[in-house]
Amino acid sequence: MGTIRFVWWNLENFFDTDDDPISRDFQFTAAHGWTPQVFRAKMANLAAGLNATHNGAGPELLAVAEIEKDDLLAALVEAMGNAHLTVARDPSGTRDLRGIDVAVAYDRRKLSLLAMRSHLVHLRYRTRDVFEVEFEINATGERLVLIASHWPSRRLGRYRSEPLRIAVAEHIALLVEEHVKVSPEEYERLRAANDLATVRARWENKVMVVGDFNDEPADRSVIDHLRASSELDRVIGPTNDIDNFRRETADYRAQDVFLYNAMWKFLHQPNTGTFFLDSLSTGEKFPNRYQILDQIVASRGLVSGRGLTLDRESVQIFRHPLVATRSGRPRPFNRRTRRGASDHLPVTAVLRY
Repeated sequence: MGTIRFVWWNLENFFDTDDDPISRDFQFTAAHGWTPQVFRAKMANLAAGLNATHNGAGPELLAVAEIEKDDLLAALVEAMGNAHLTVARDPSGTRDLRGIDVAVAYDRRKLSLLAMRSHLVHLRYRTRDVFEVEFEINATGERLVLIASHWPSRRLGRYRSEPLRIAVAEHIALLVEEHVKVSPEEYERLRAANDLATVRARWENKVMVVGDFNDEPADRSVIDHLRASSELDRVIGPTNDIDNFRRETADYRAQDVFLYNAMWKFLHQPNTGTFFLDSLSTGEKFPNRYQILDQIVASRGLVSGRGLTLDRESVQIFRHPLVATRSGRPRPFNRRTRRGASDHLPVTAVLRY
């Protein structure tokens, strides 16, 4: 049996020291205290945190948010000293107003890059990229689709900004559906040939959706719109099987694609979250300050127990002293002391094949 060690982490404003003229990154220049020395300290702390994950073995598949560009992820990987990680370079860059992006790196010994697509959701402005990367597992030939994203923030207030996150959730749900359903034309051809096995096989495709959702597992955007459930049976139980062909192709097209949210188990644990926030600048205060914003969500194929599988028990919030306070809160990077790493905690998991 083989394994792939996964890490998701929002790196909190991982910018270089150059002023990008088309982005609002002026706070991250030497004139505002973001000197090369401060930048290098931030990078060293992030690298140390990543190397400490998985009991010091580090990641073999890494997805991050709040990073300015792929070159910075390459520099971070170099600072980690991991010669096996390579960056899945997205030529489209980022369209975010602040100039922050989502990026992915992978271990060439375990994974081969097959394809990647960058998606935008057009609201009043263009959202941060939704980065879709398709891999092949070198040892088995199985395919894994990773969809990494950073949803619109709650900066304007949770409920005022909720429609923006719902829009992104709907878009990602559509991307997942494209991977687990055949096209209507293909469905009709397969029905005529009585080839249900092909339809079933696609239903089991392996897709992992990860990111900083800026909503929690029980929020509407995640449950009702991404369709990410806390119930394993909802995803892999008999009520979600494909047992026969539908008479009307439209009924197949309308079939719900339920996903399994591996982060739900943390909601009822005291003083546990990937993010800690007392209040917003709007004055809104949070009764629950520990928030599960960073999430790992899996398609049916990844939790069915056949072939490549997300080890559900392995999914953890990483609370090592390098990245967390004694109370288990994230330790943001401090420019003055140069301690800390990010205002989010990493989330780790193991994929088994």
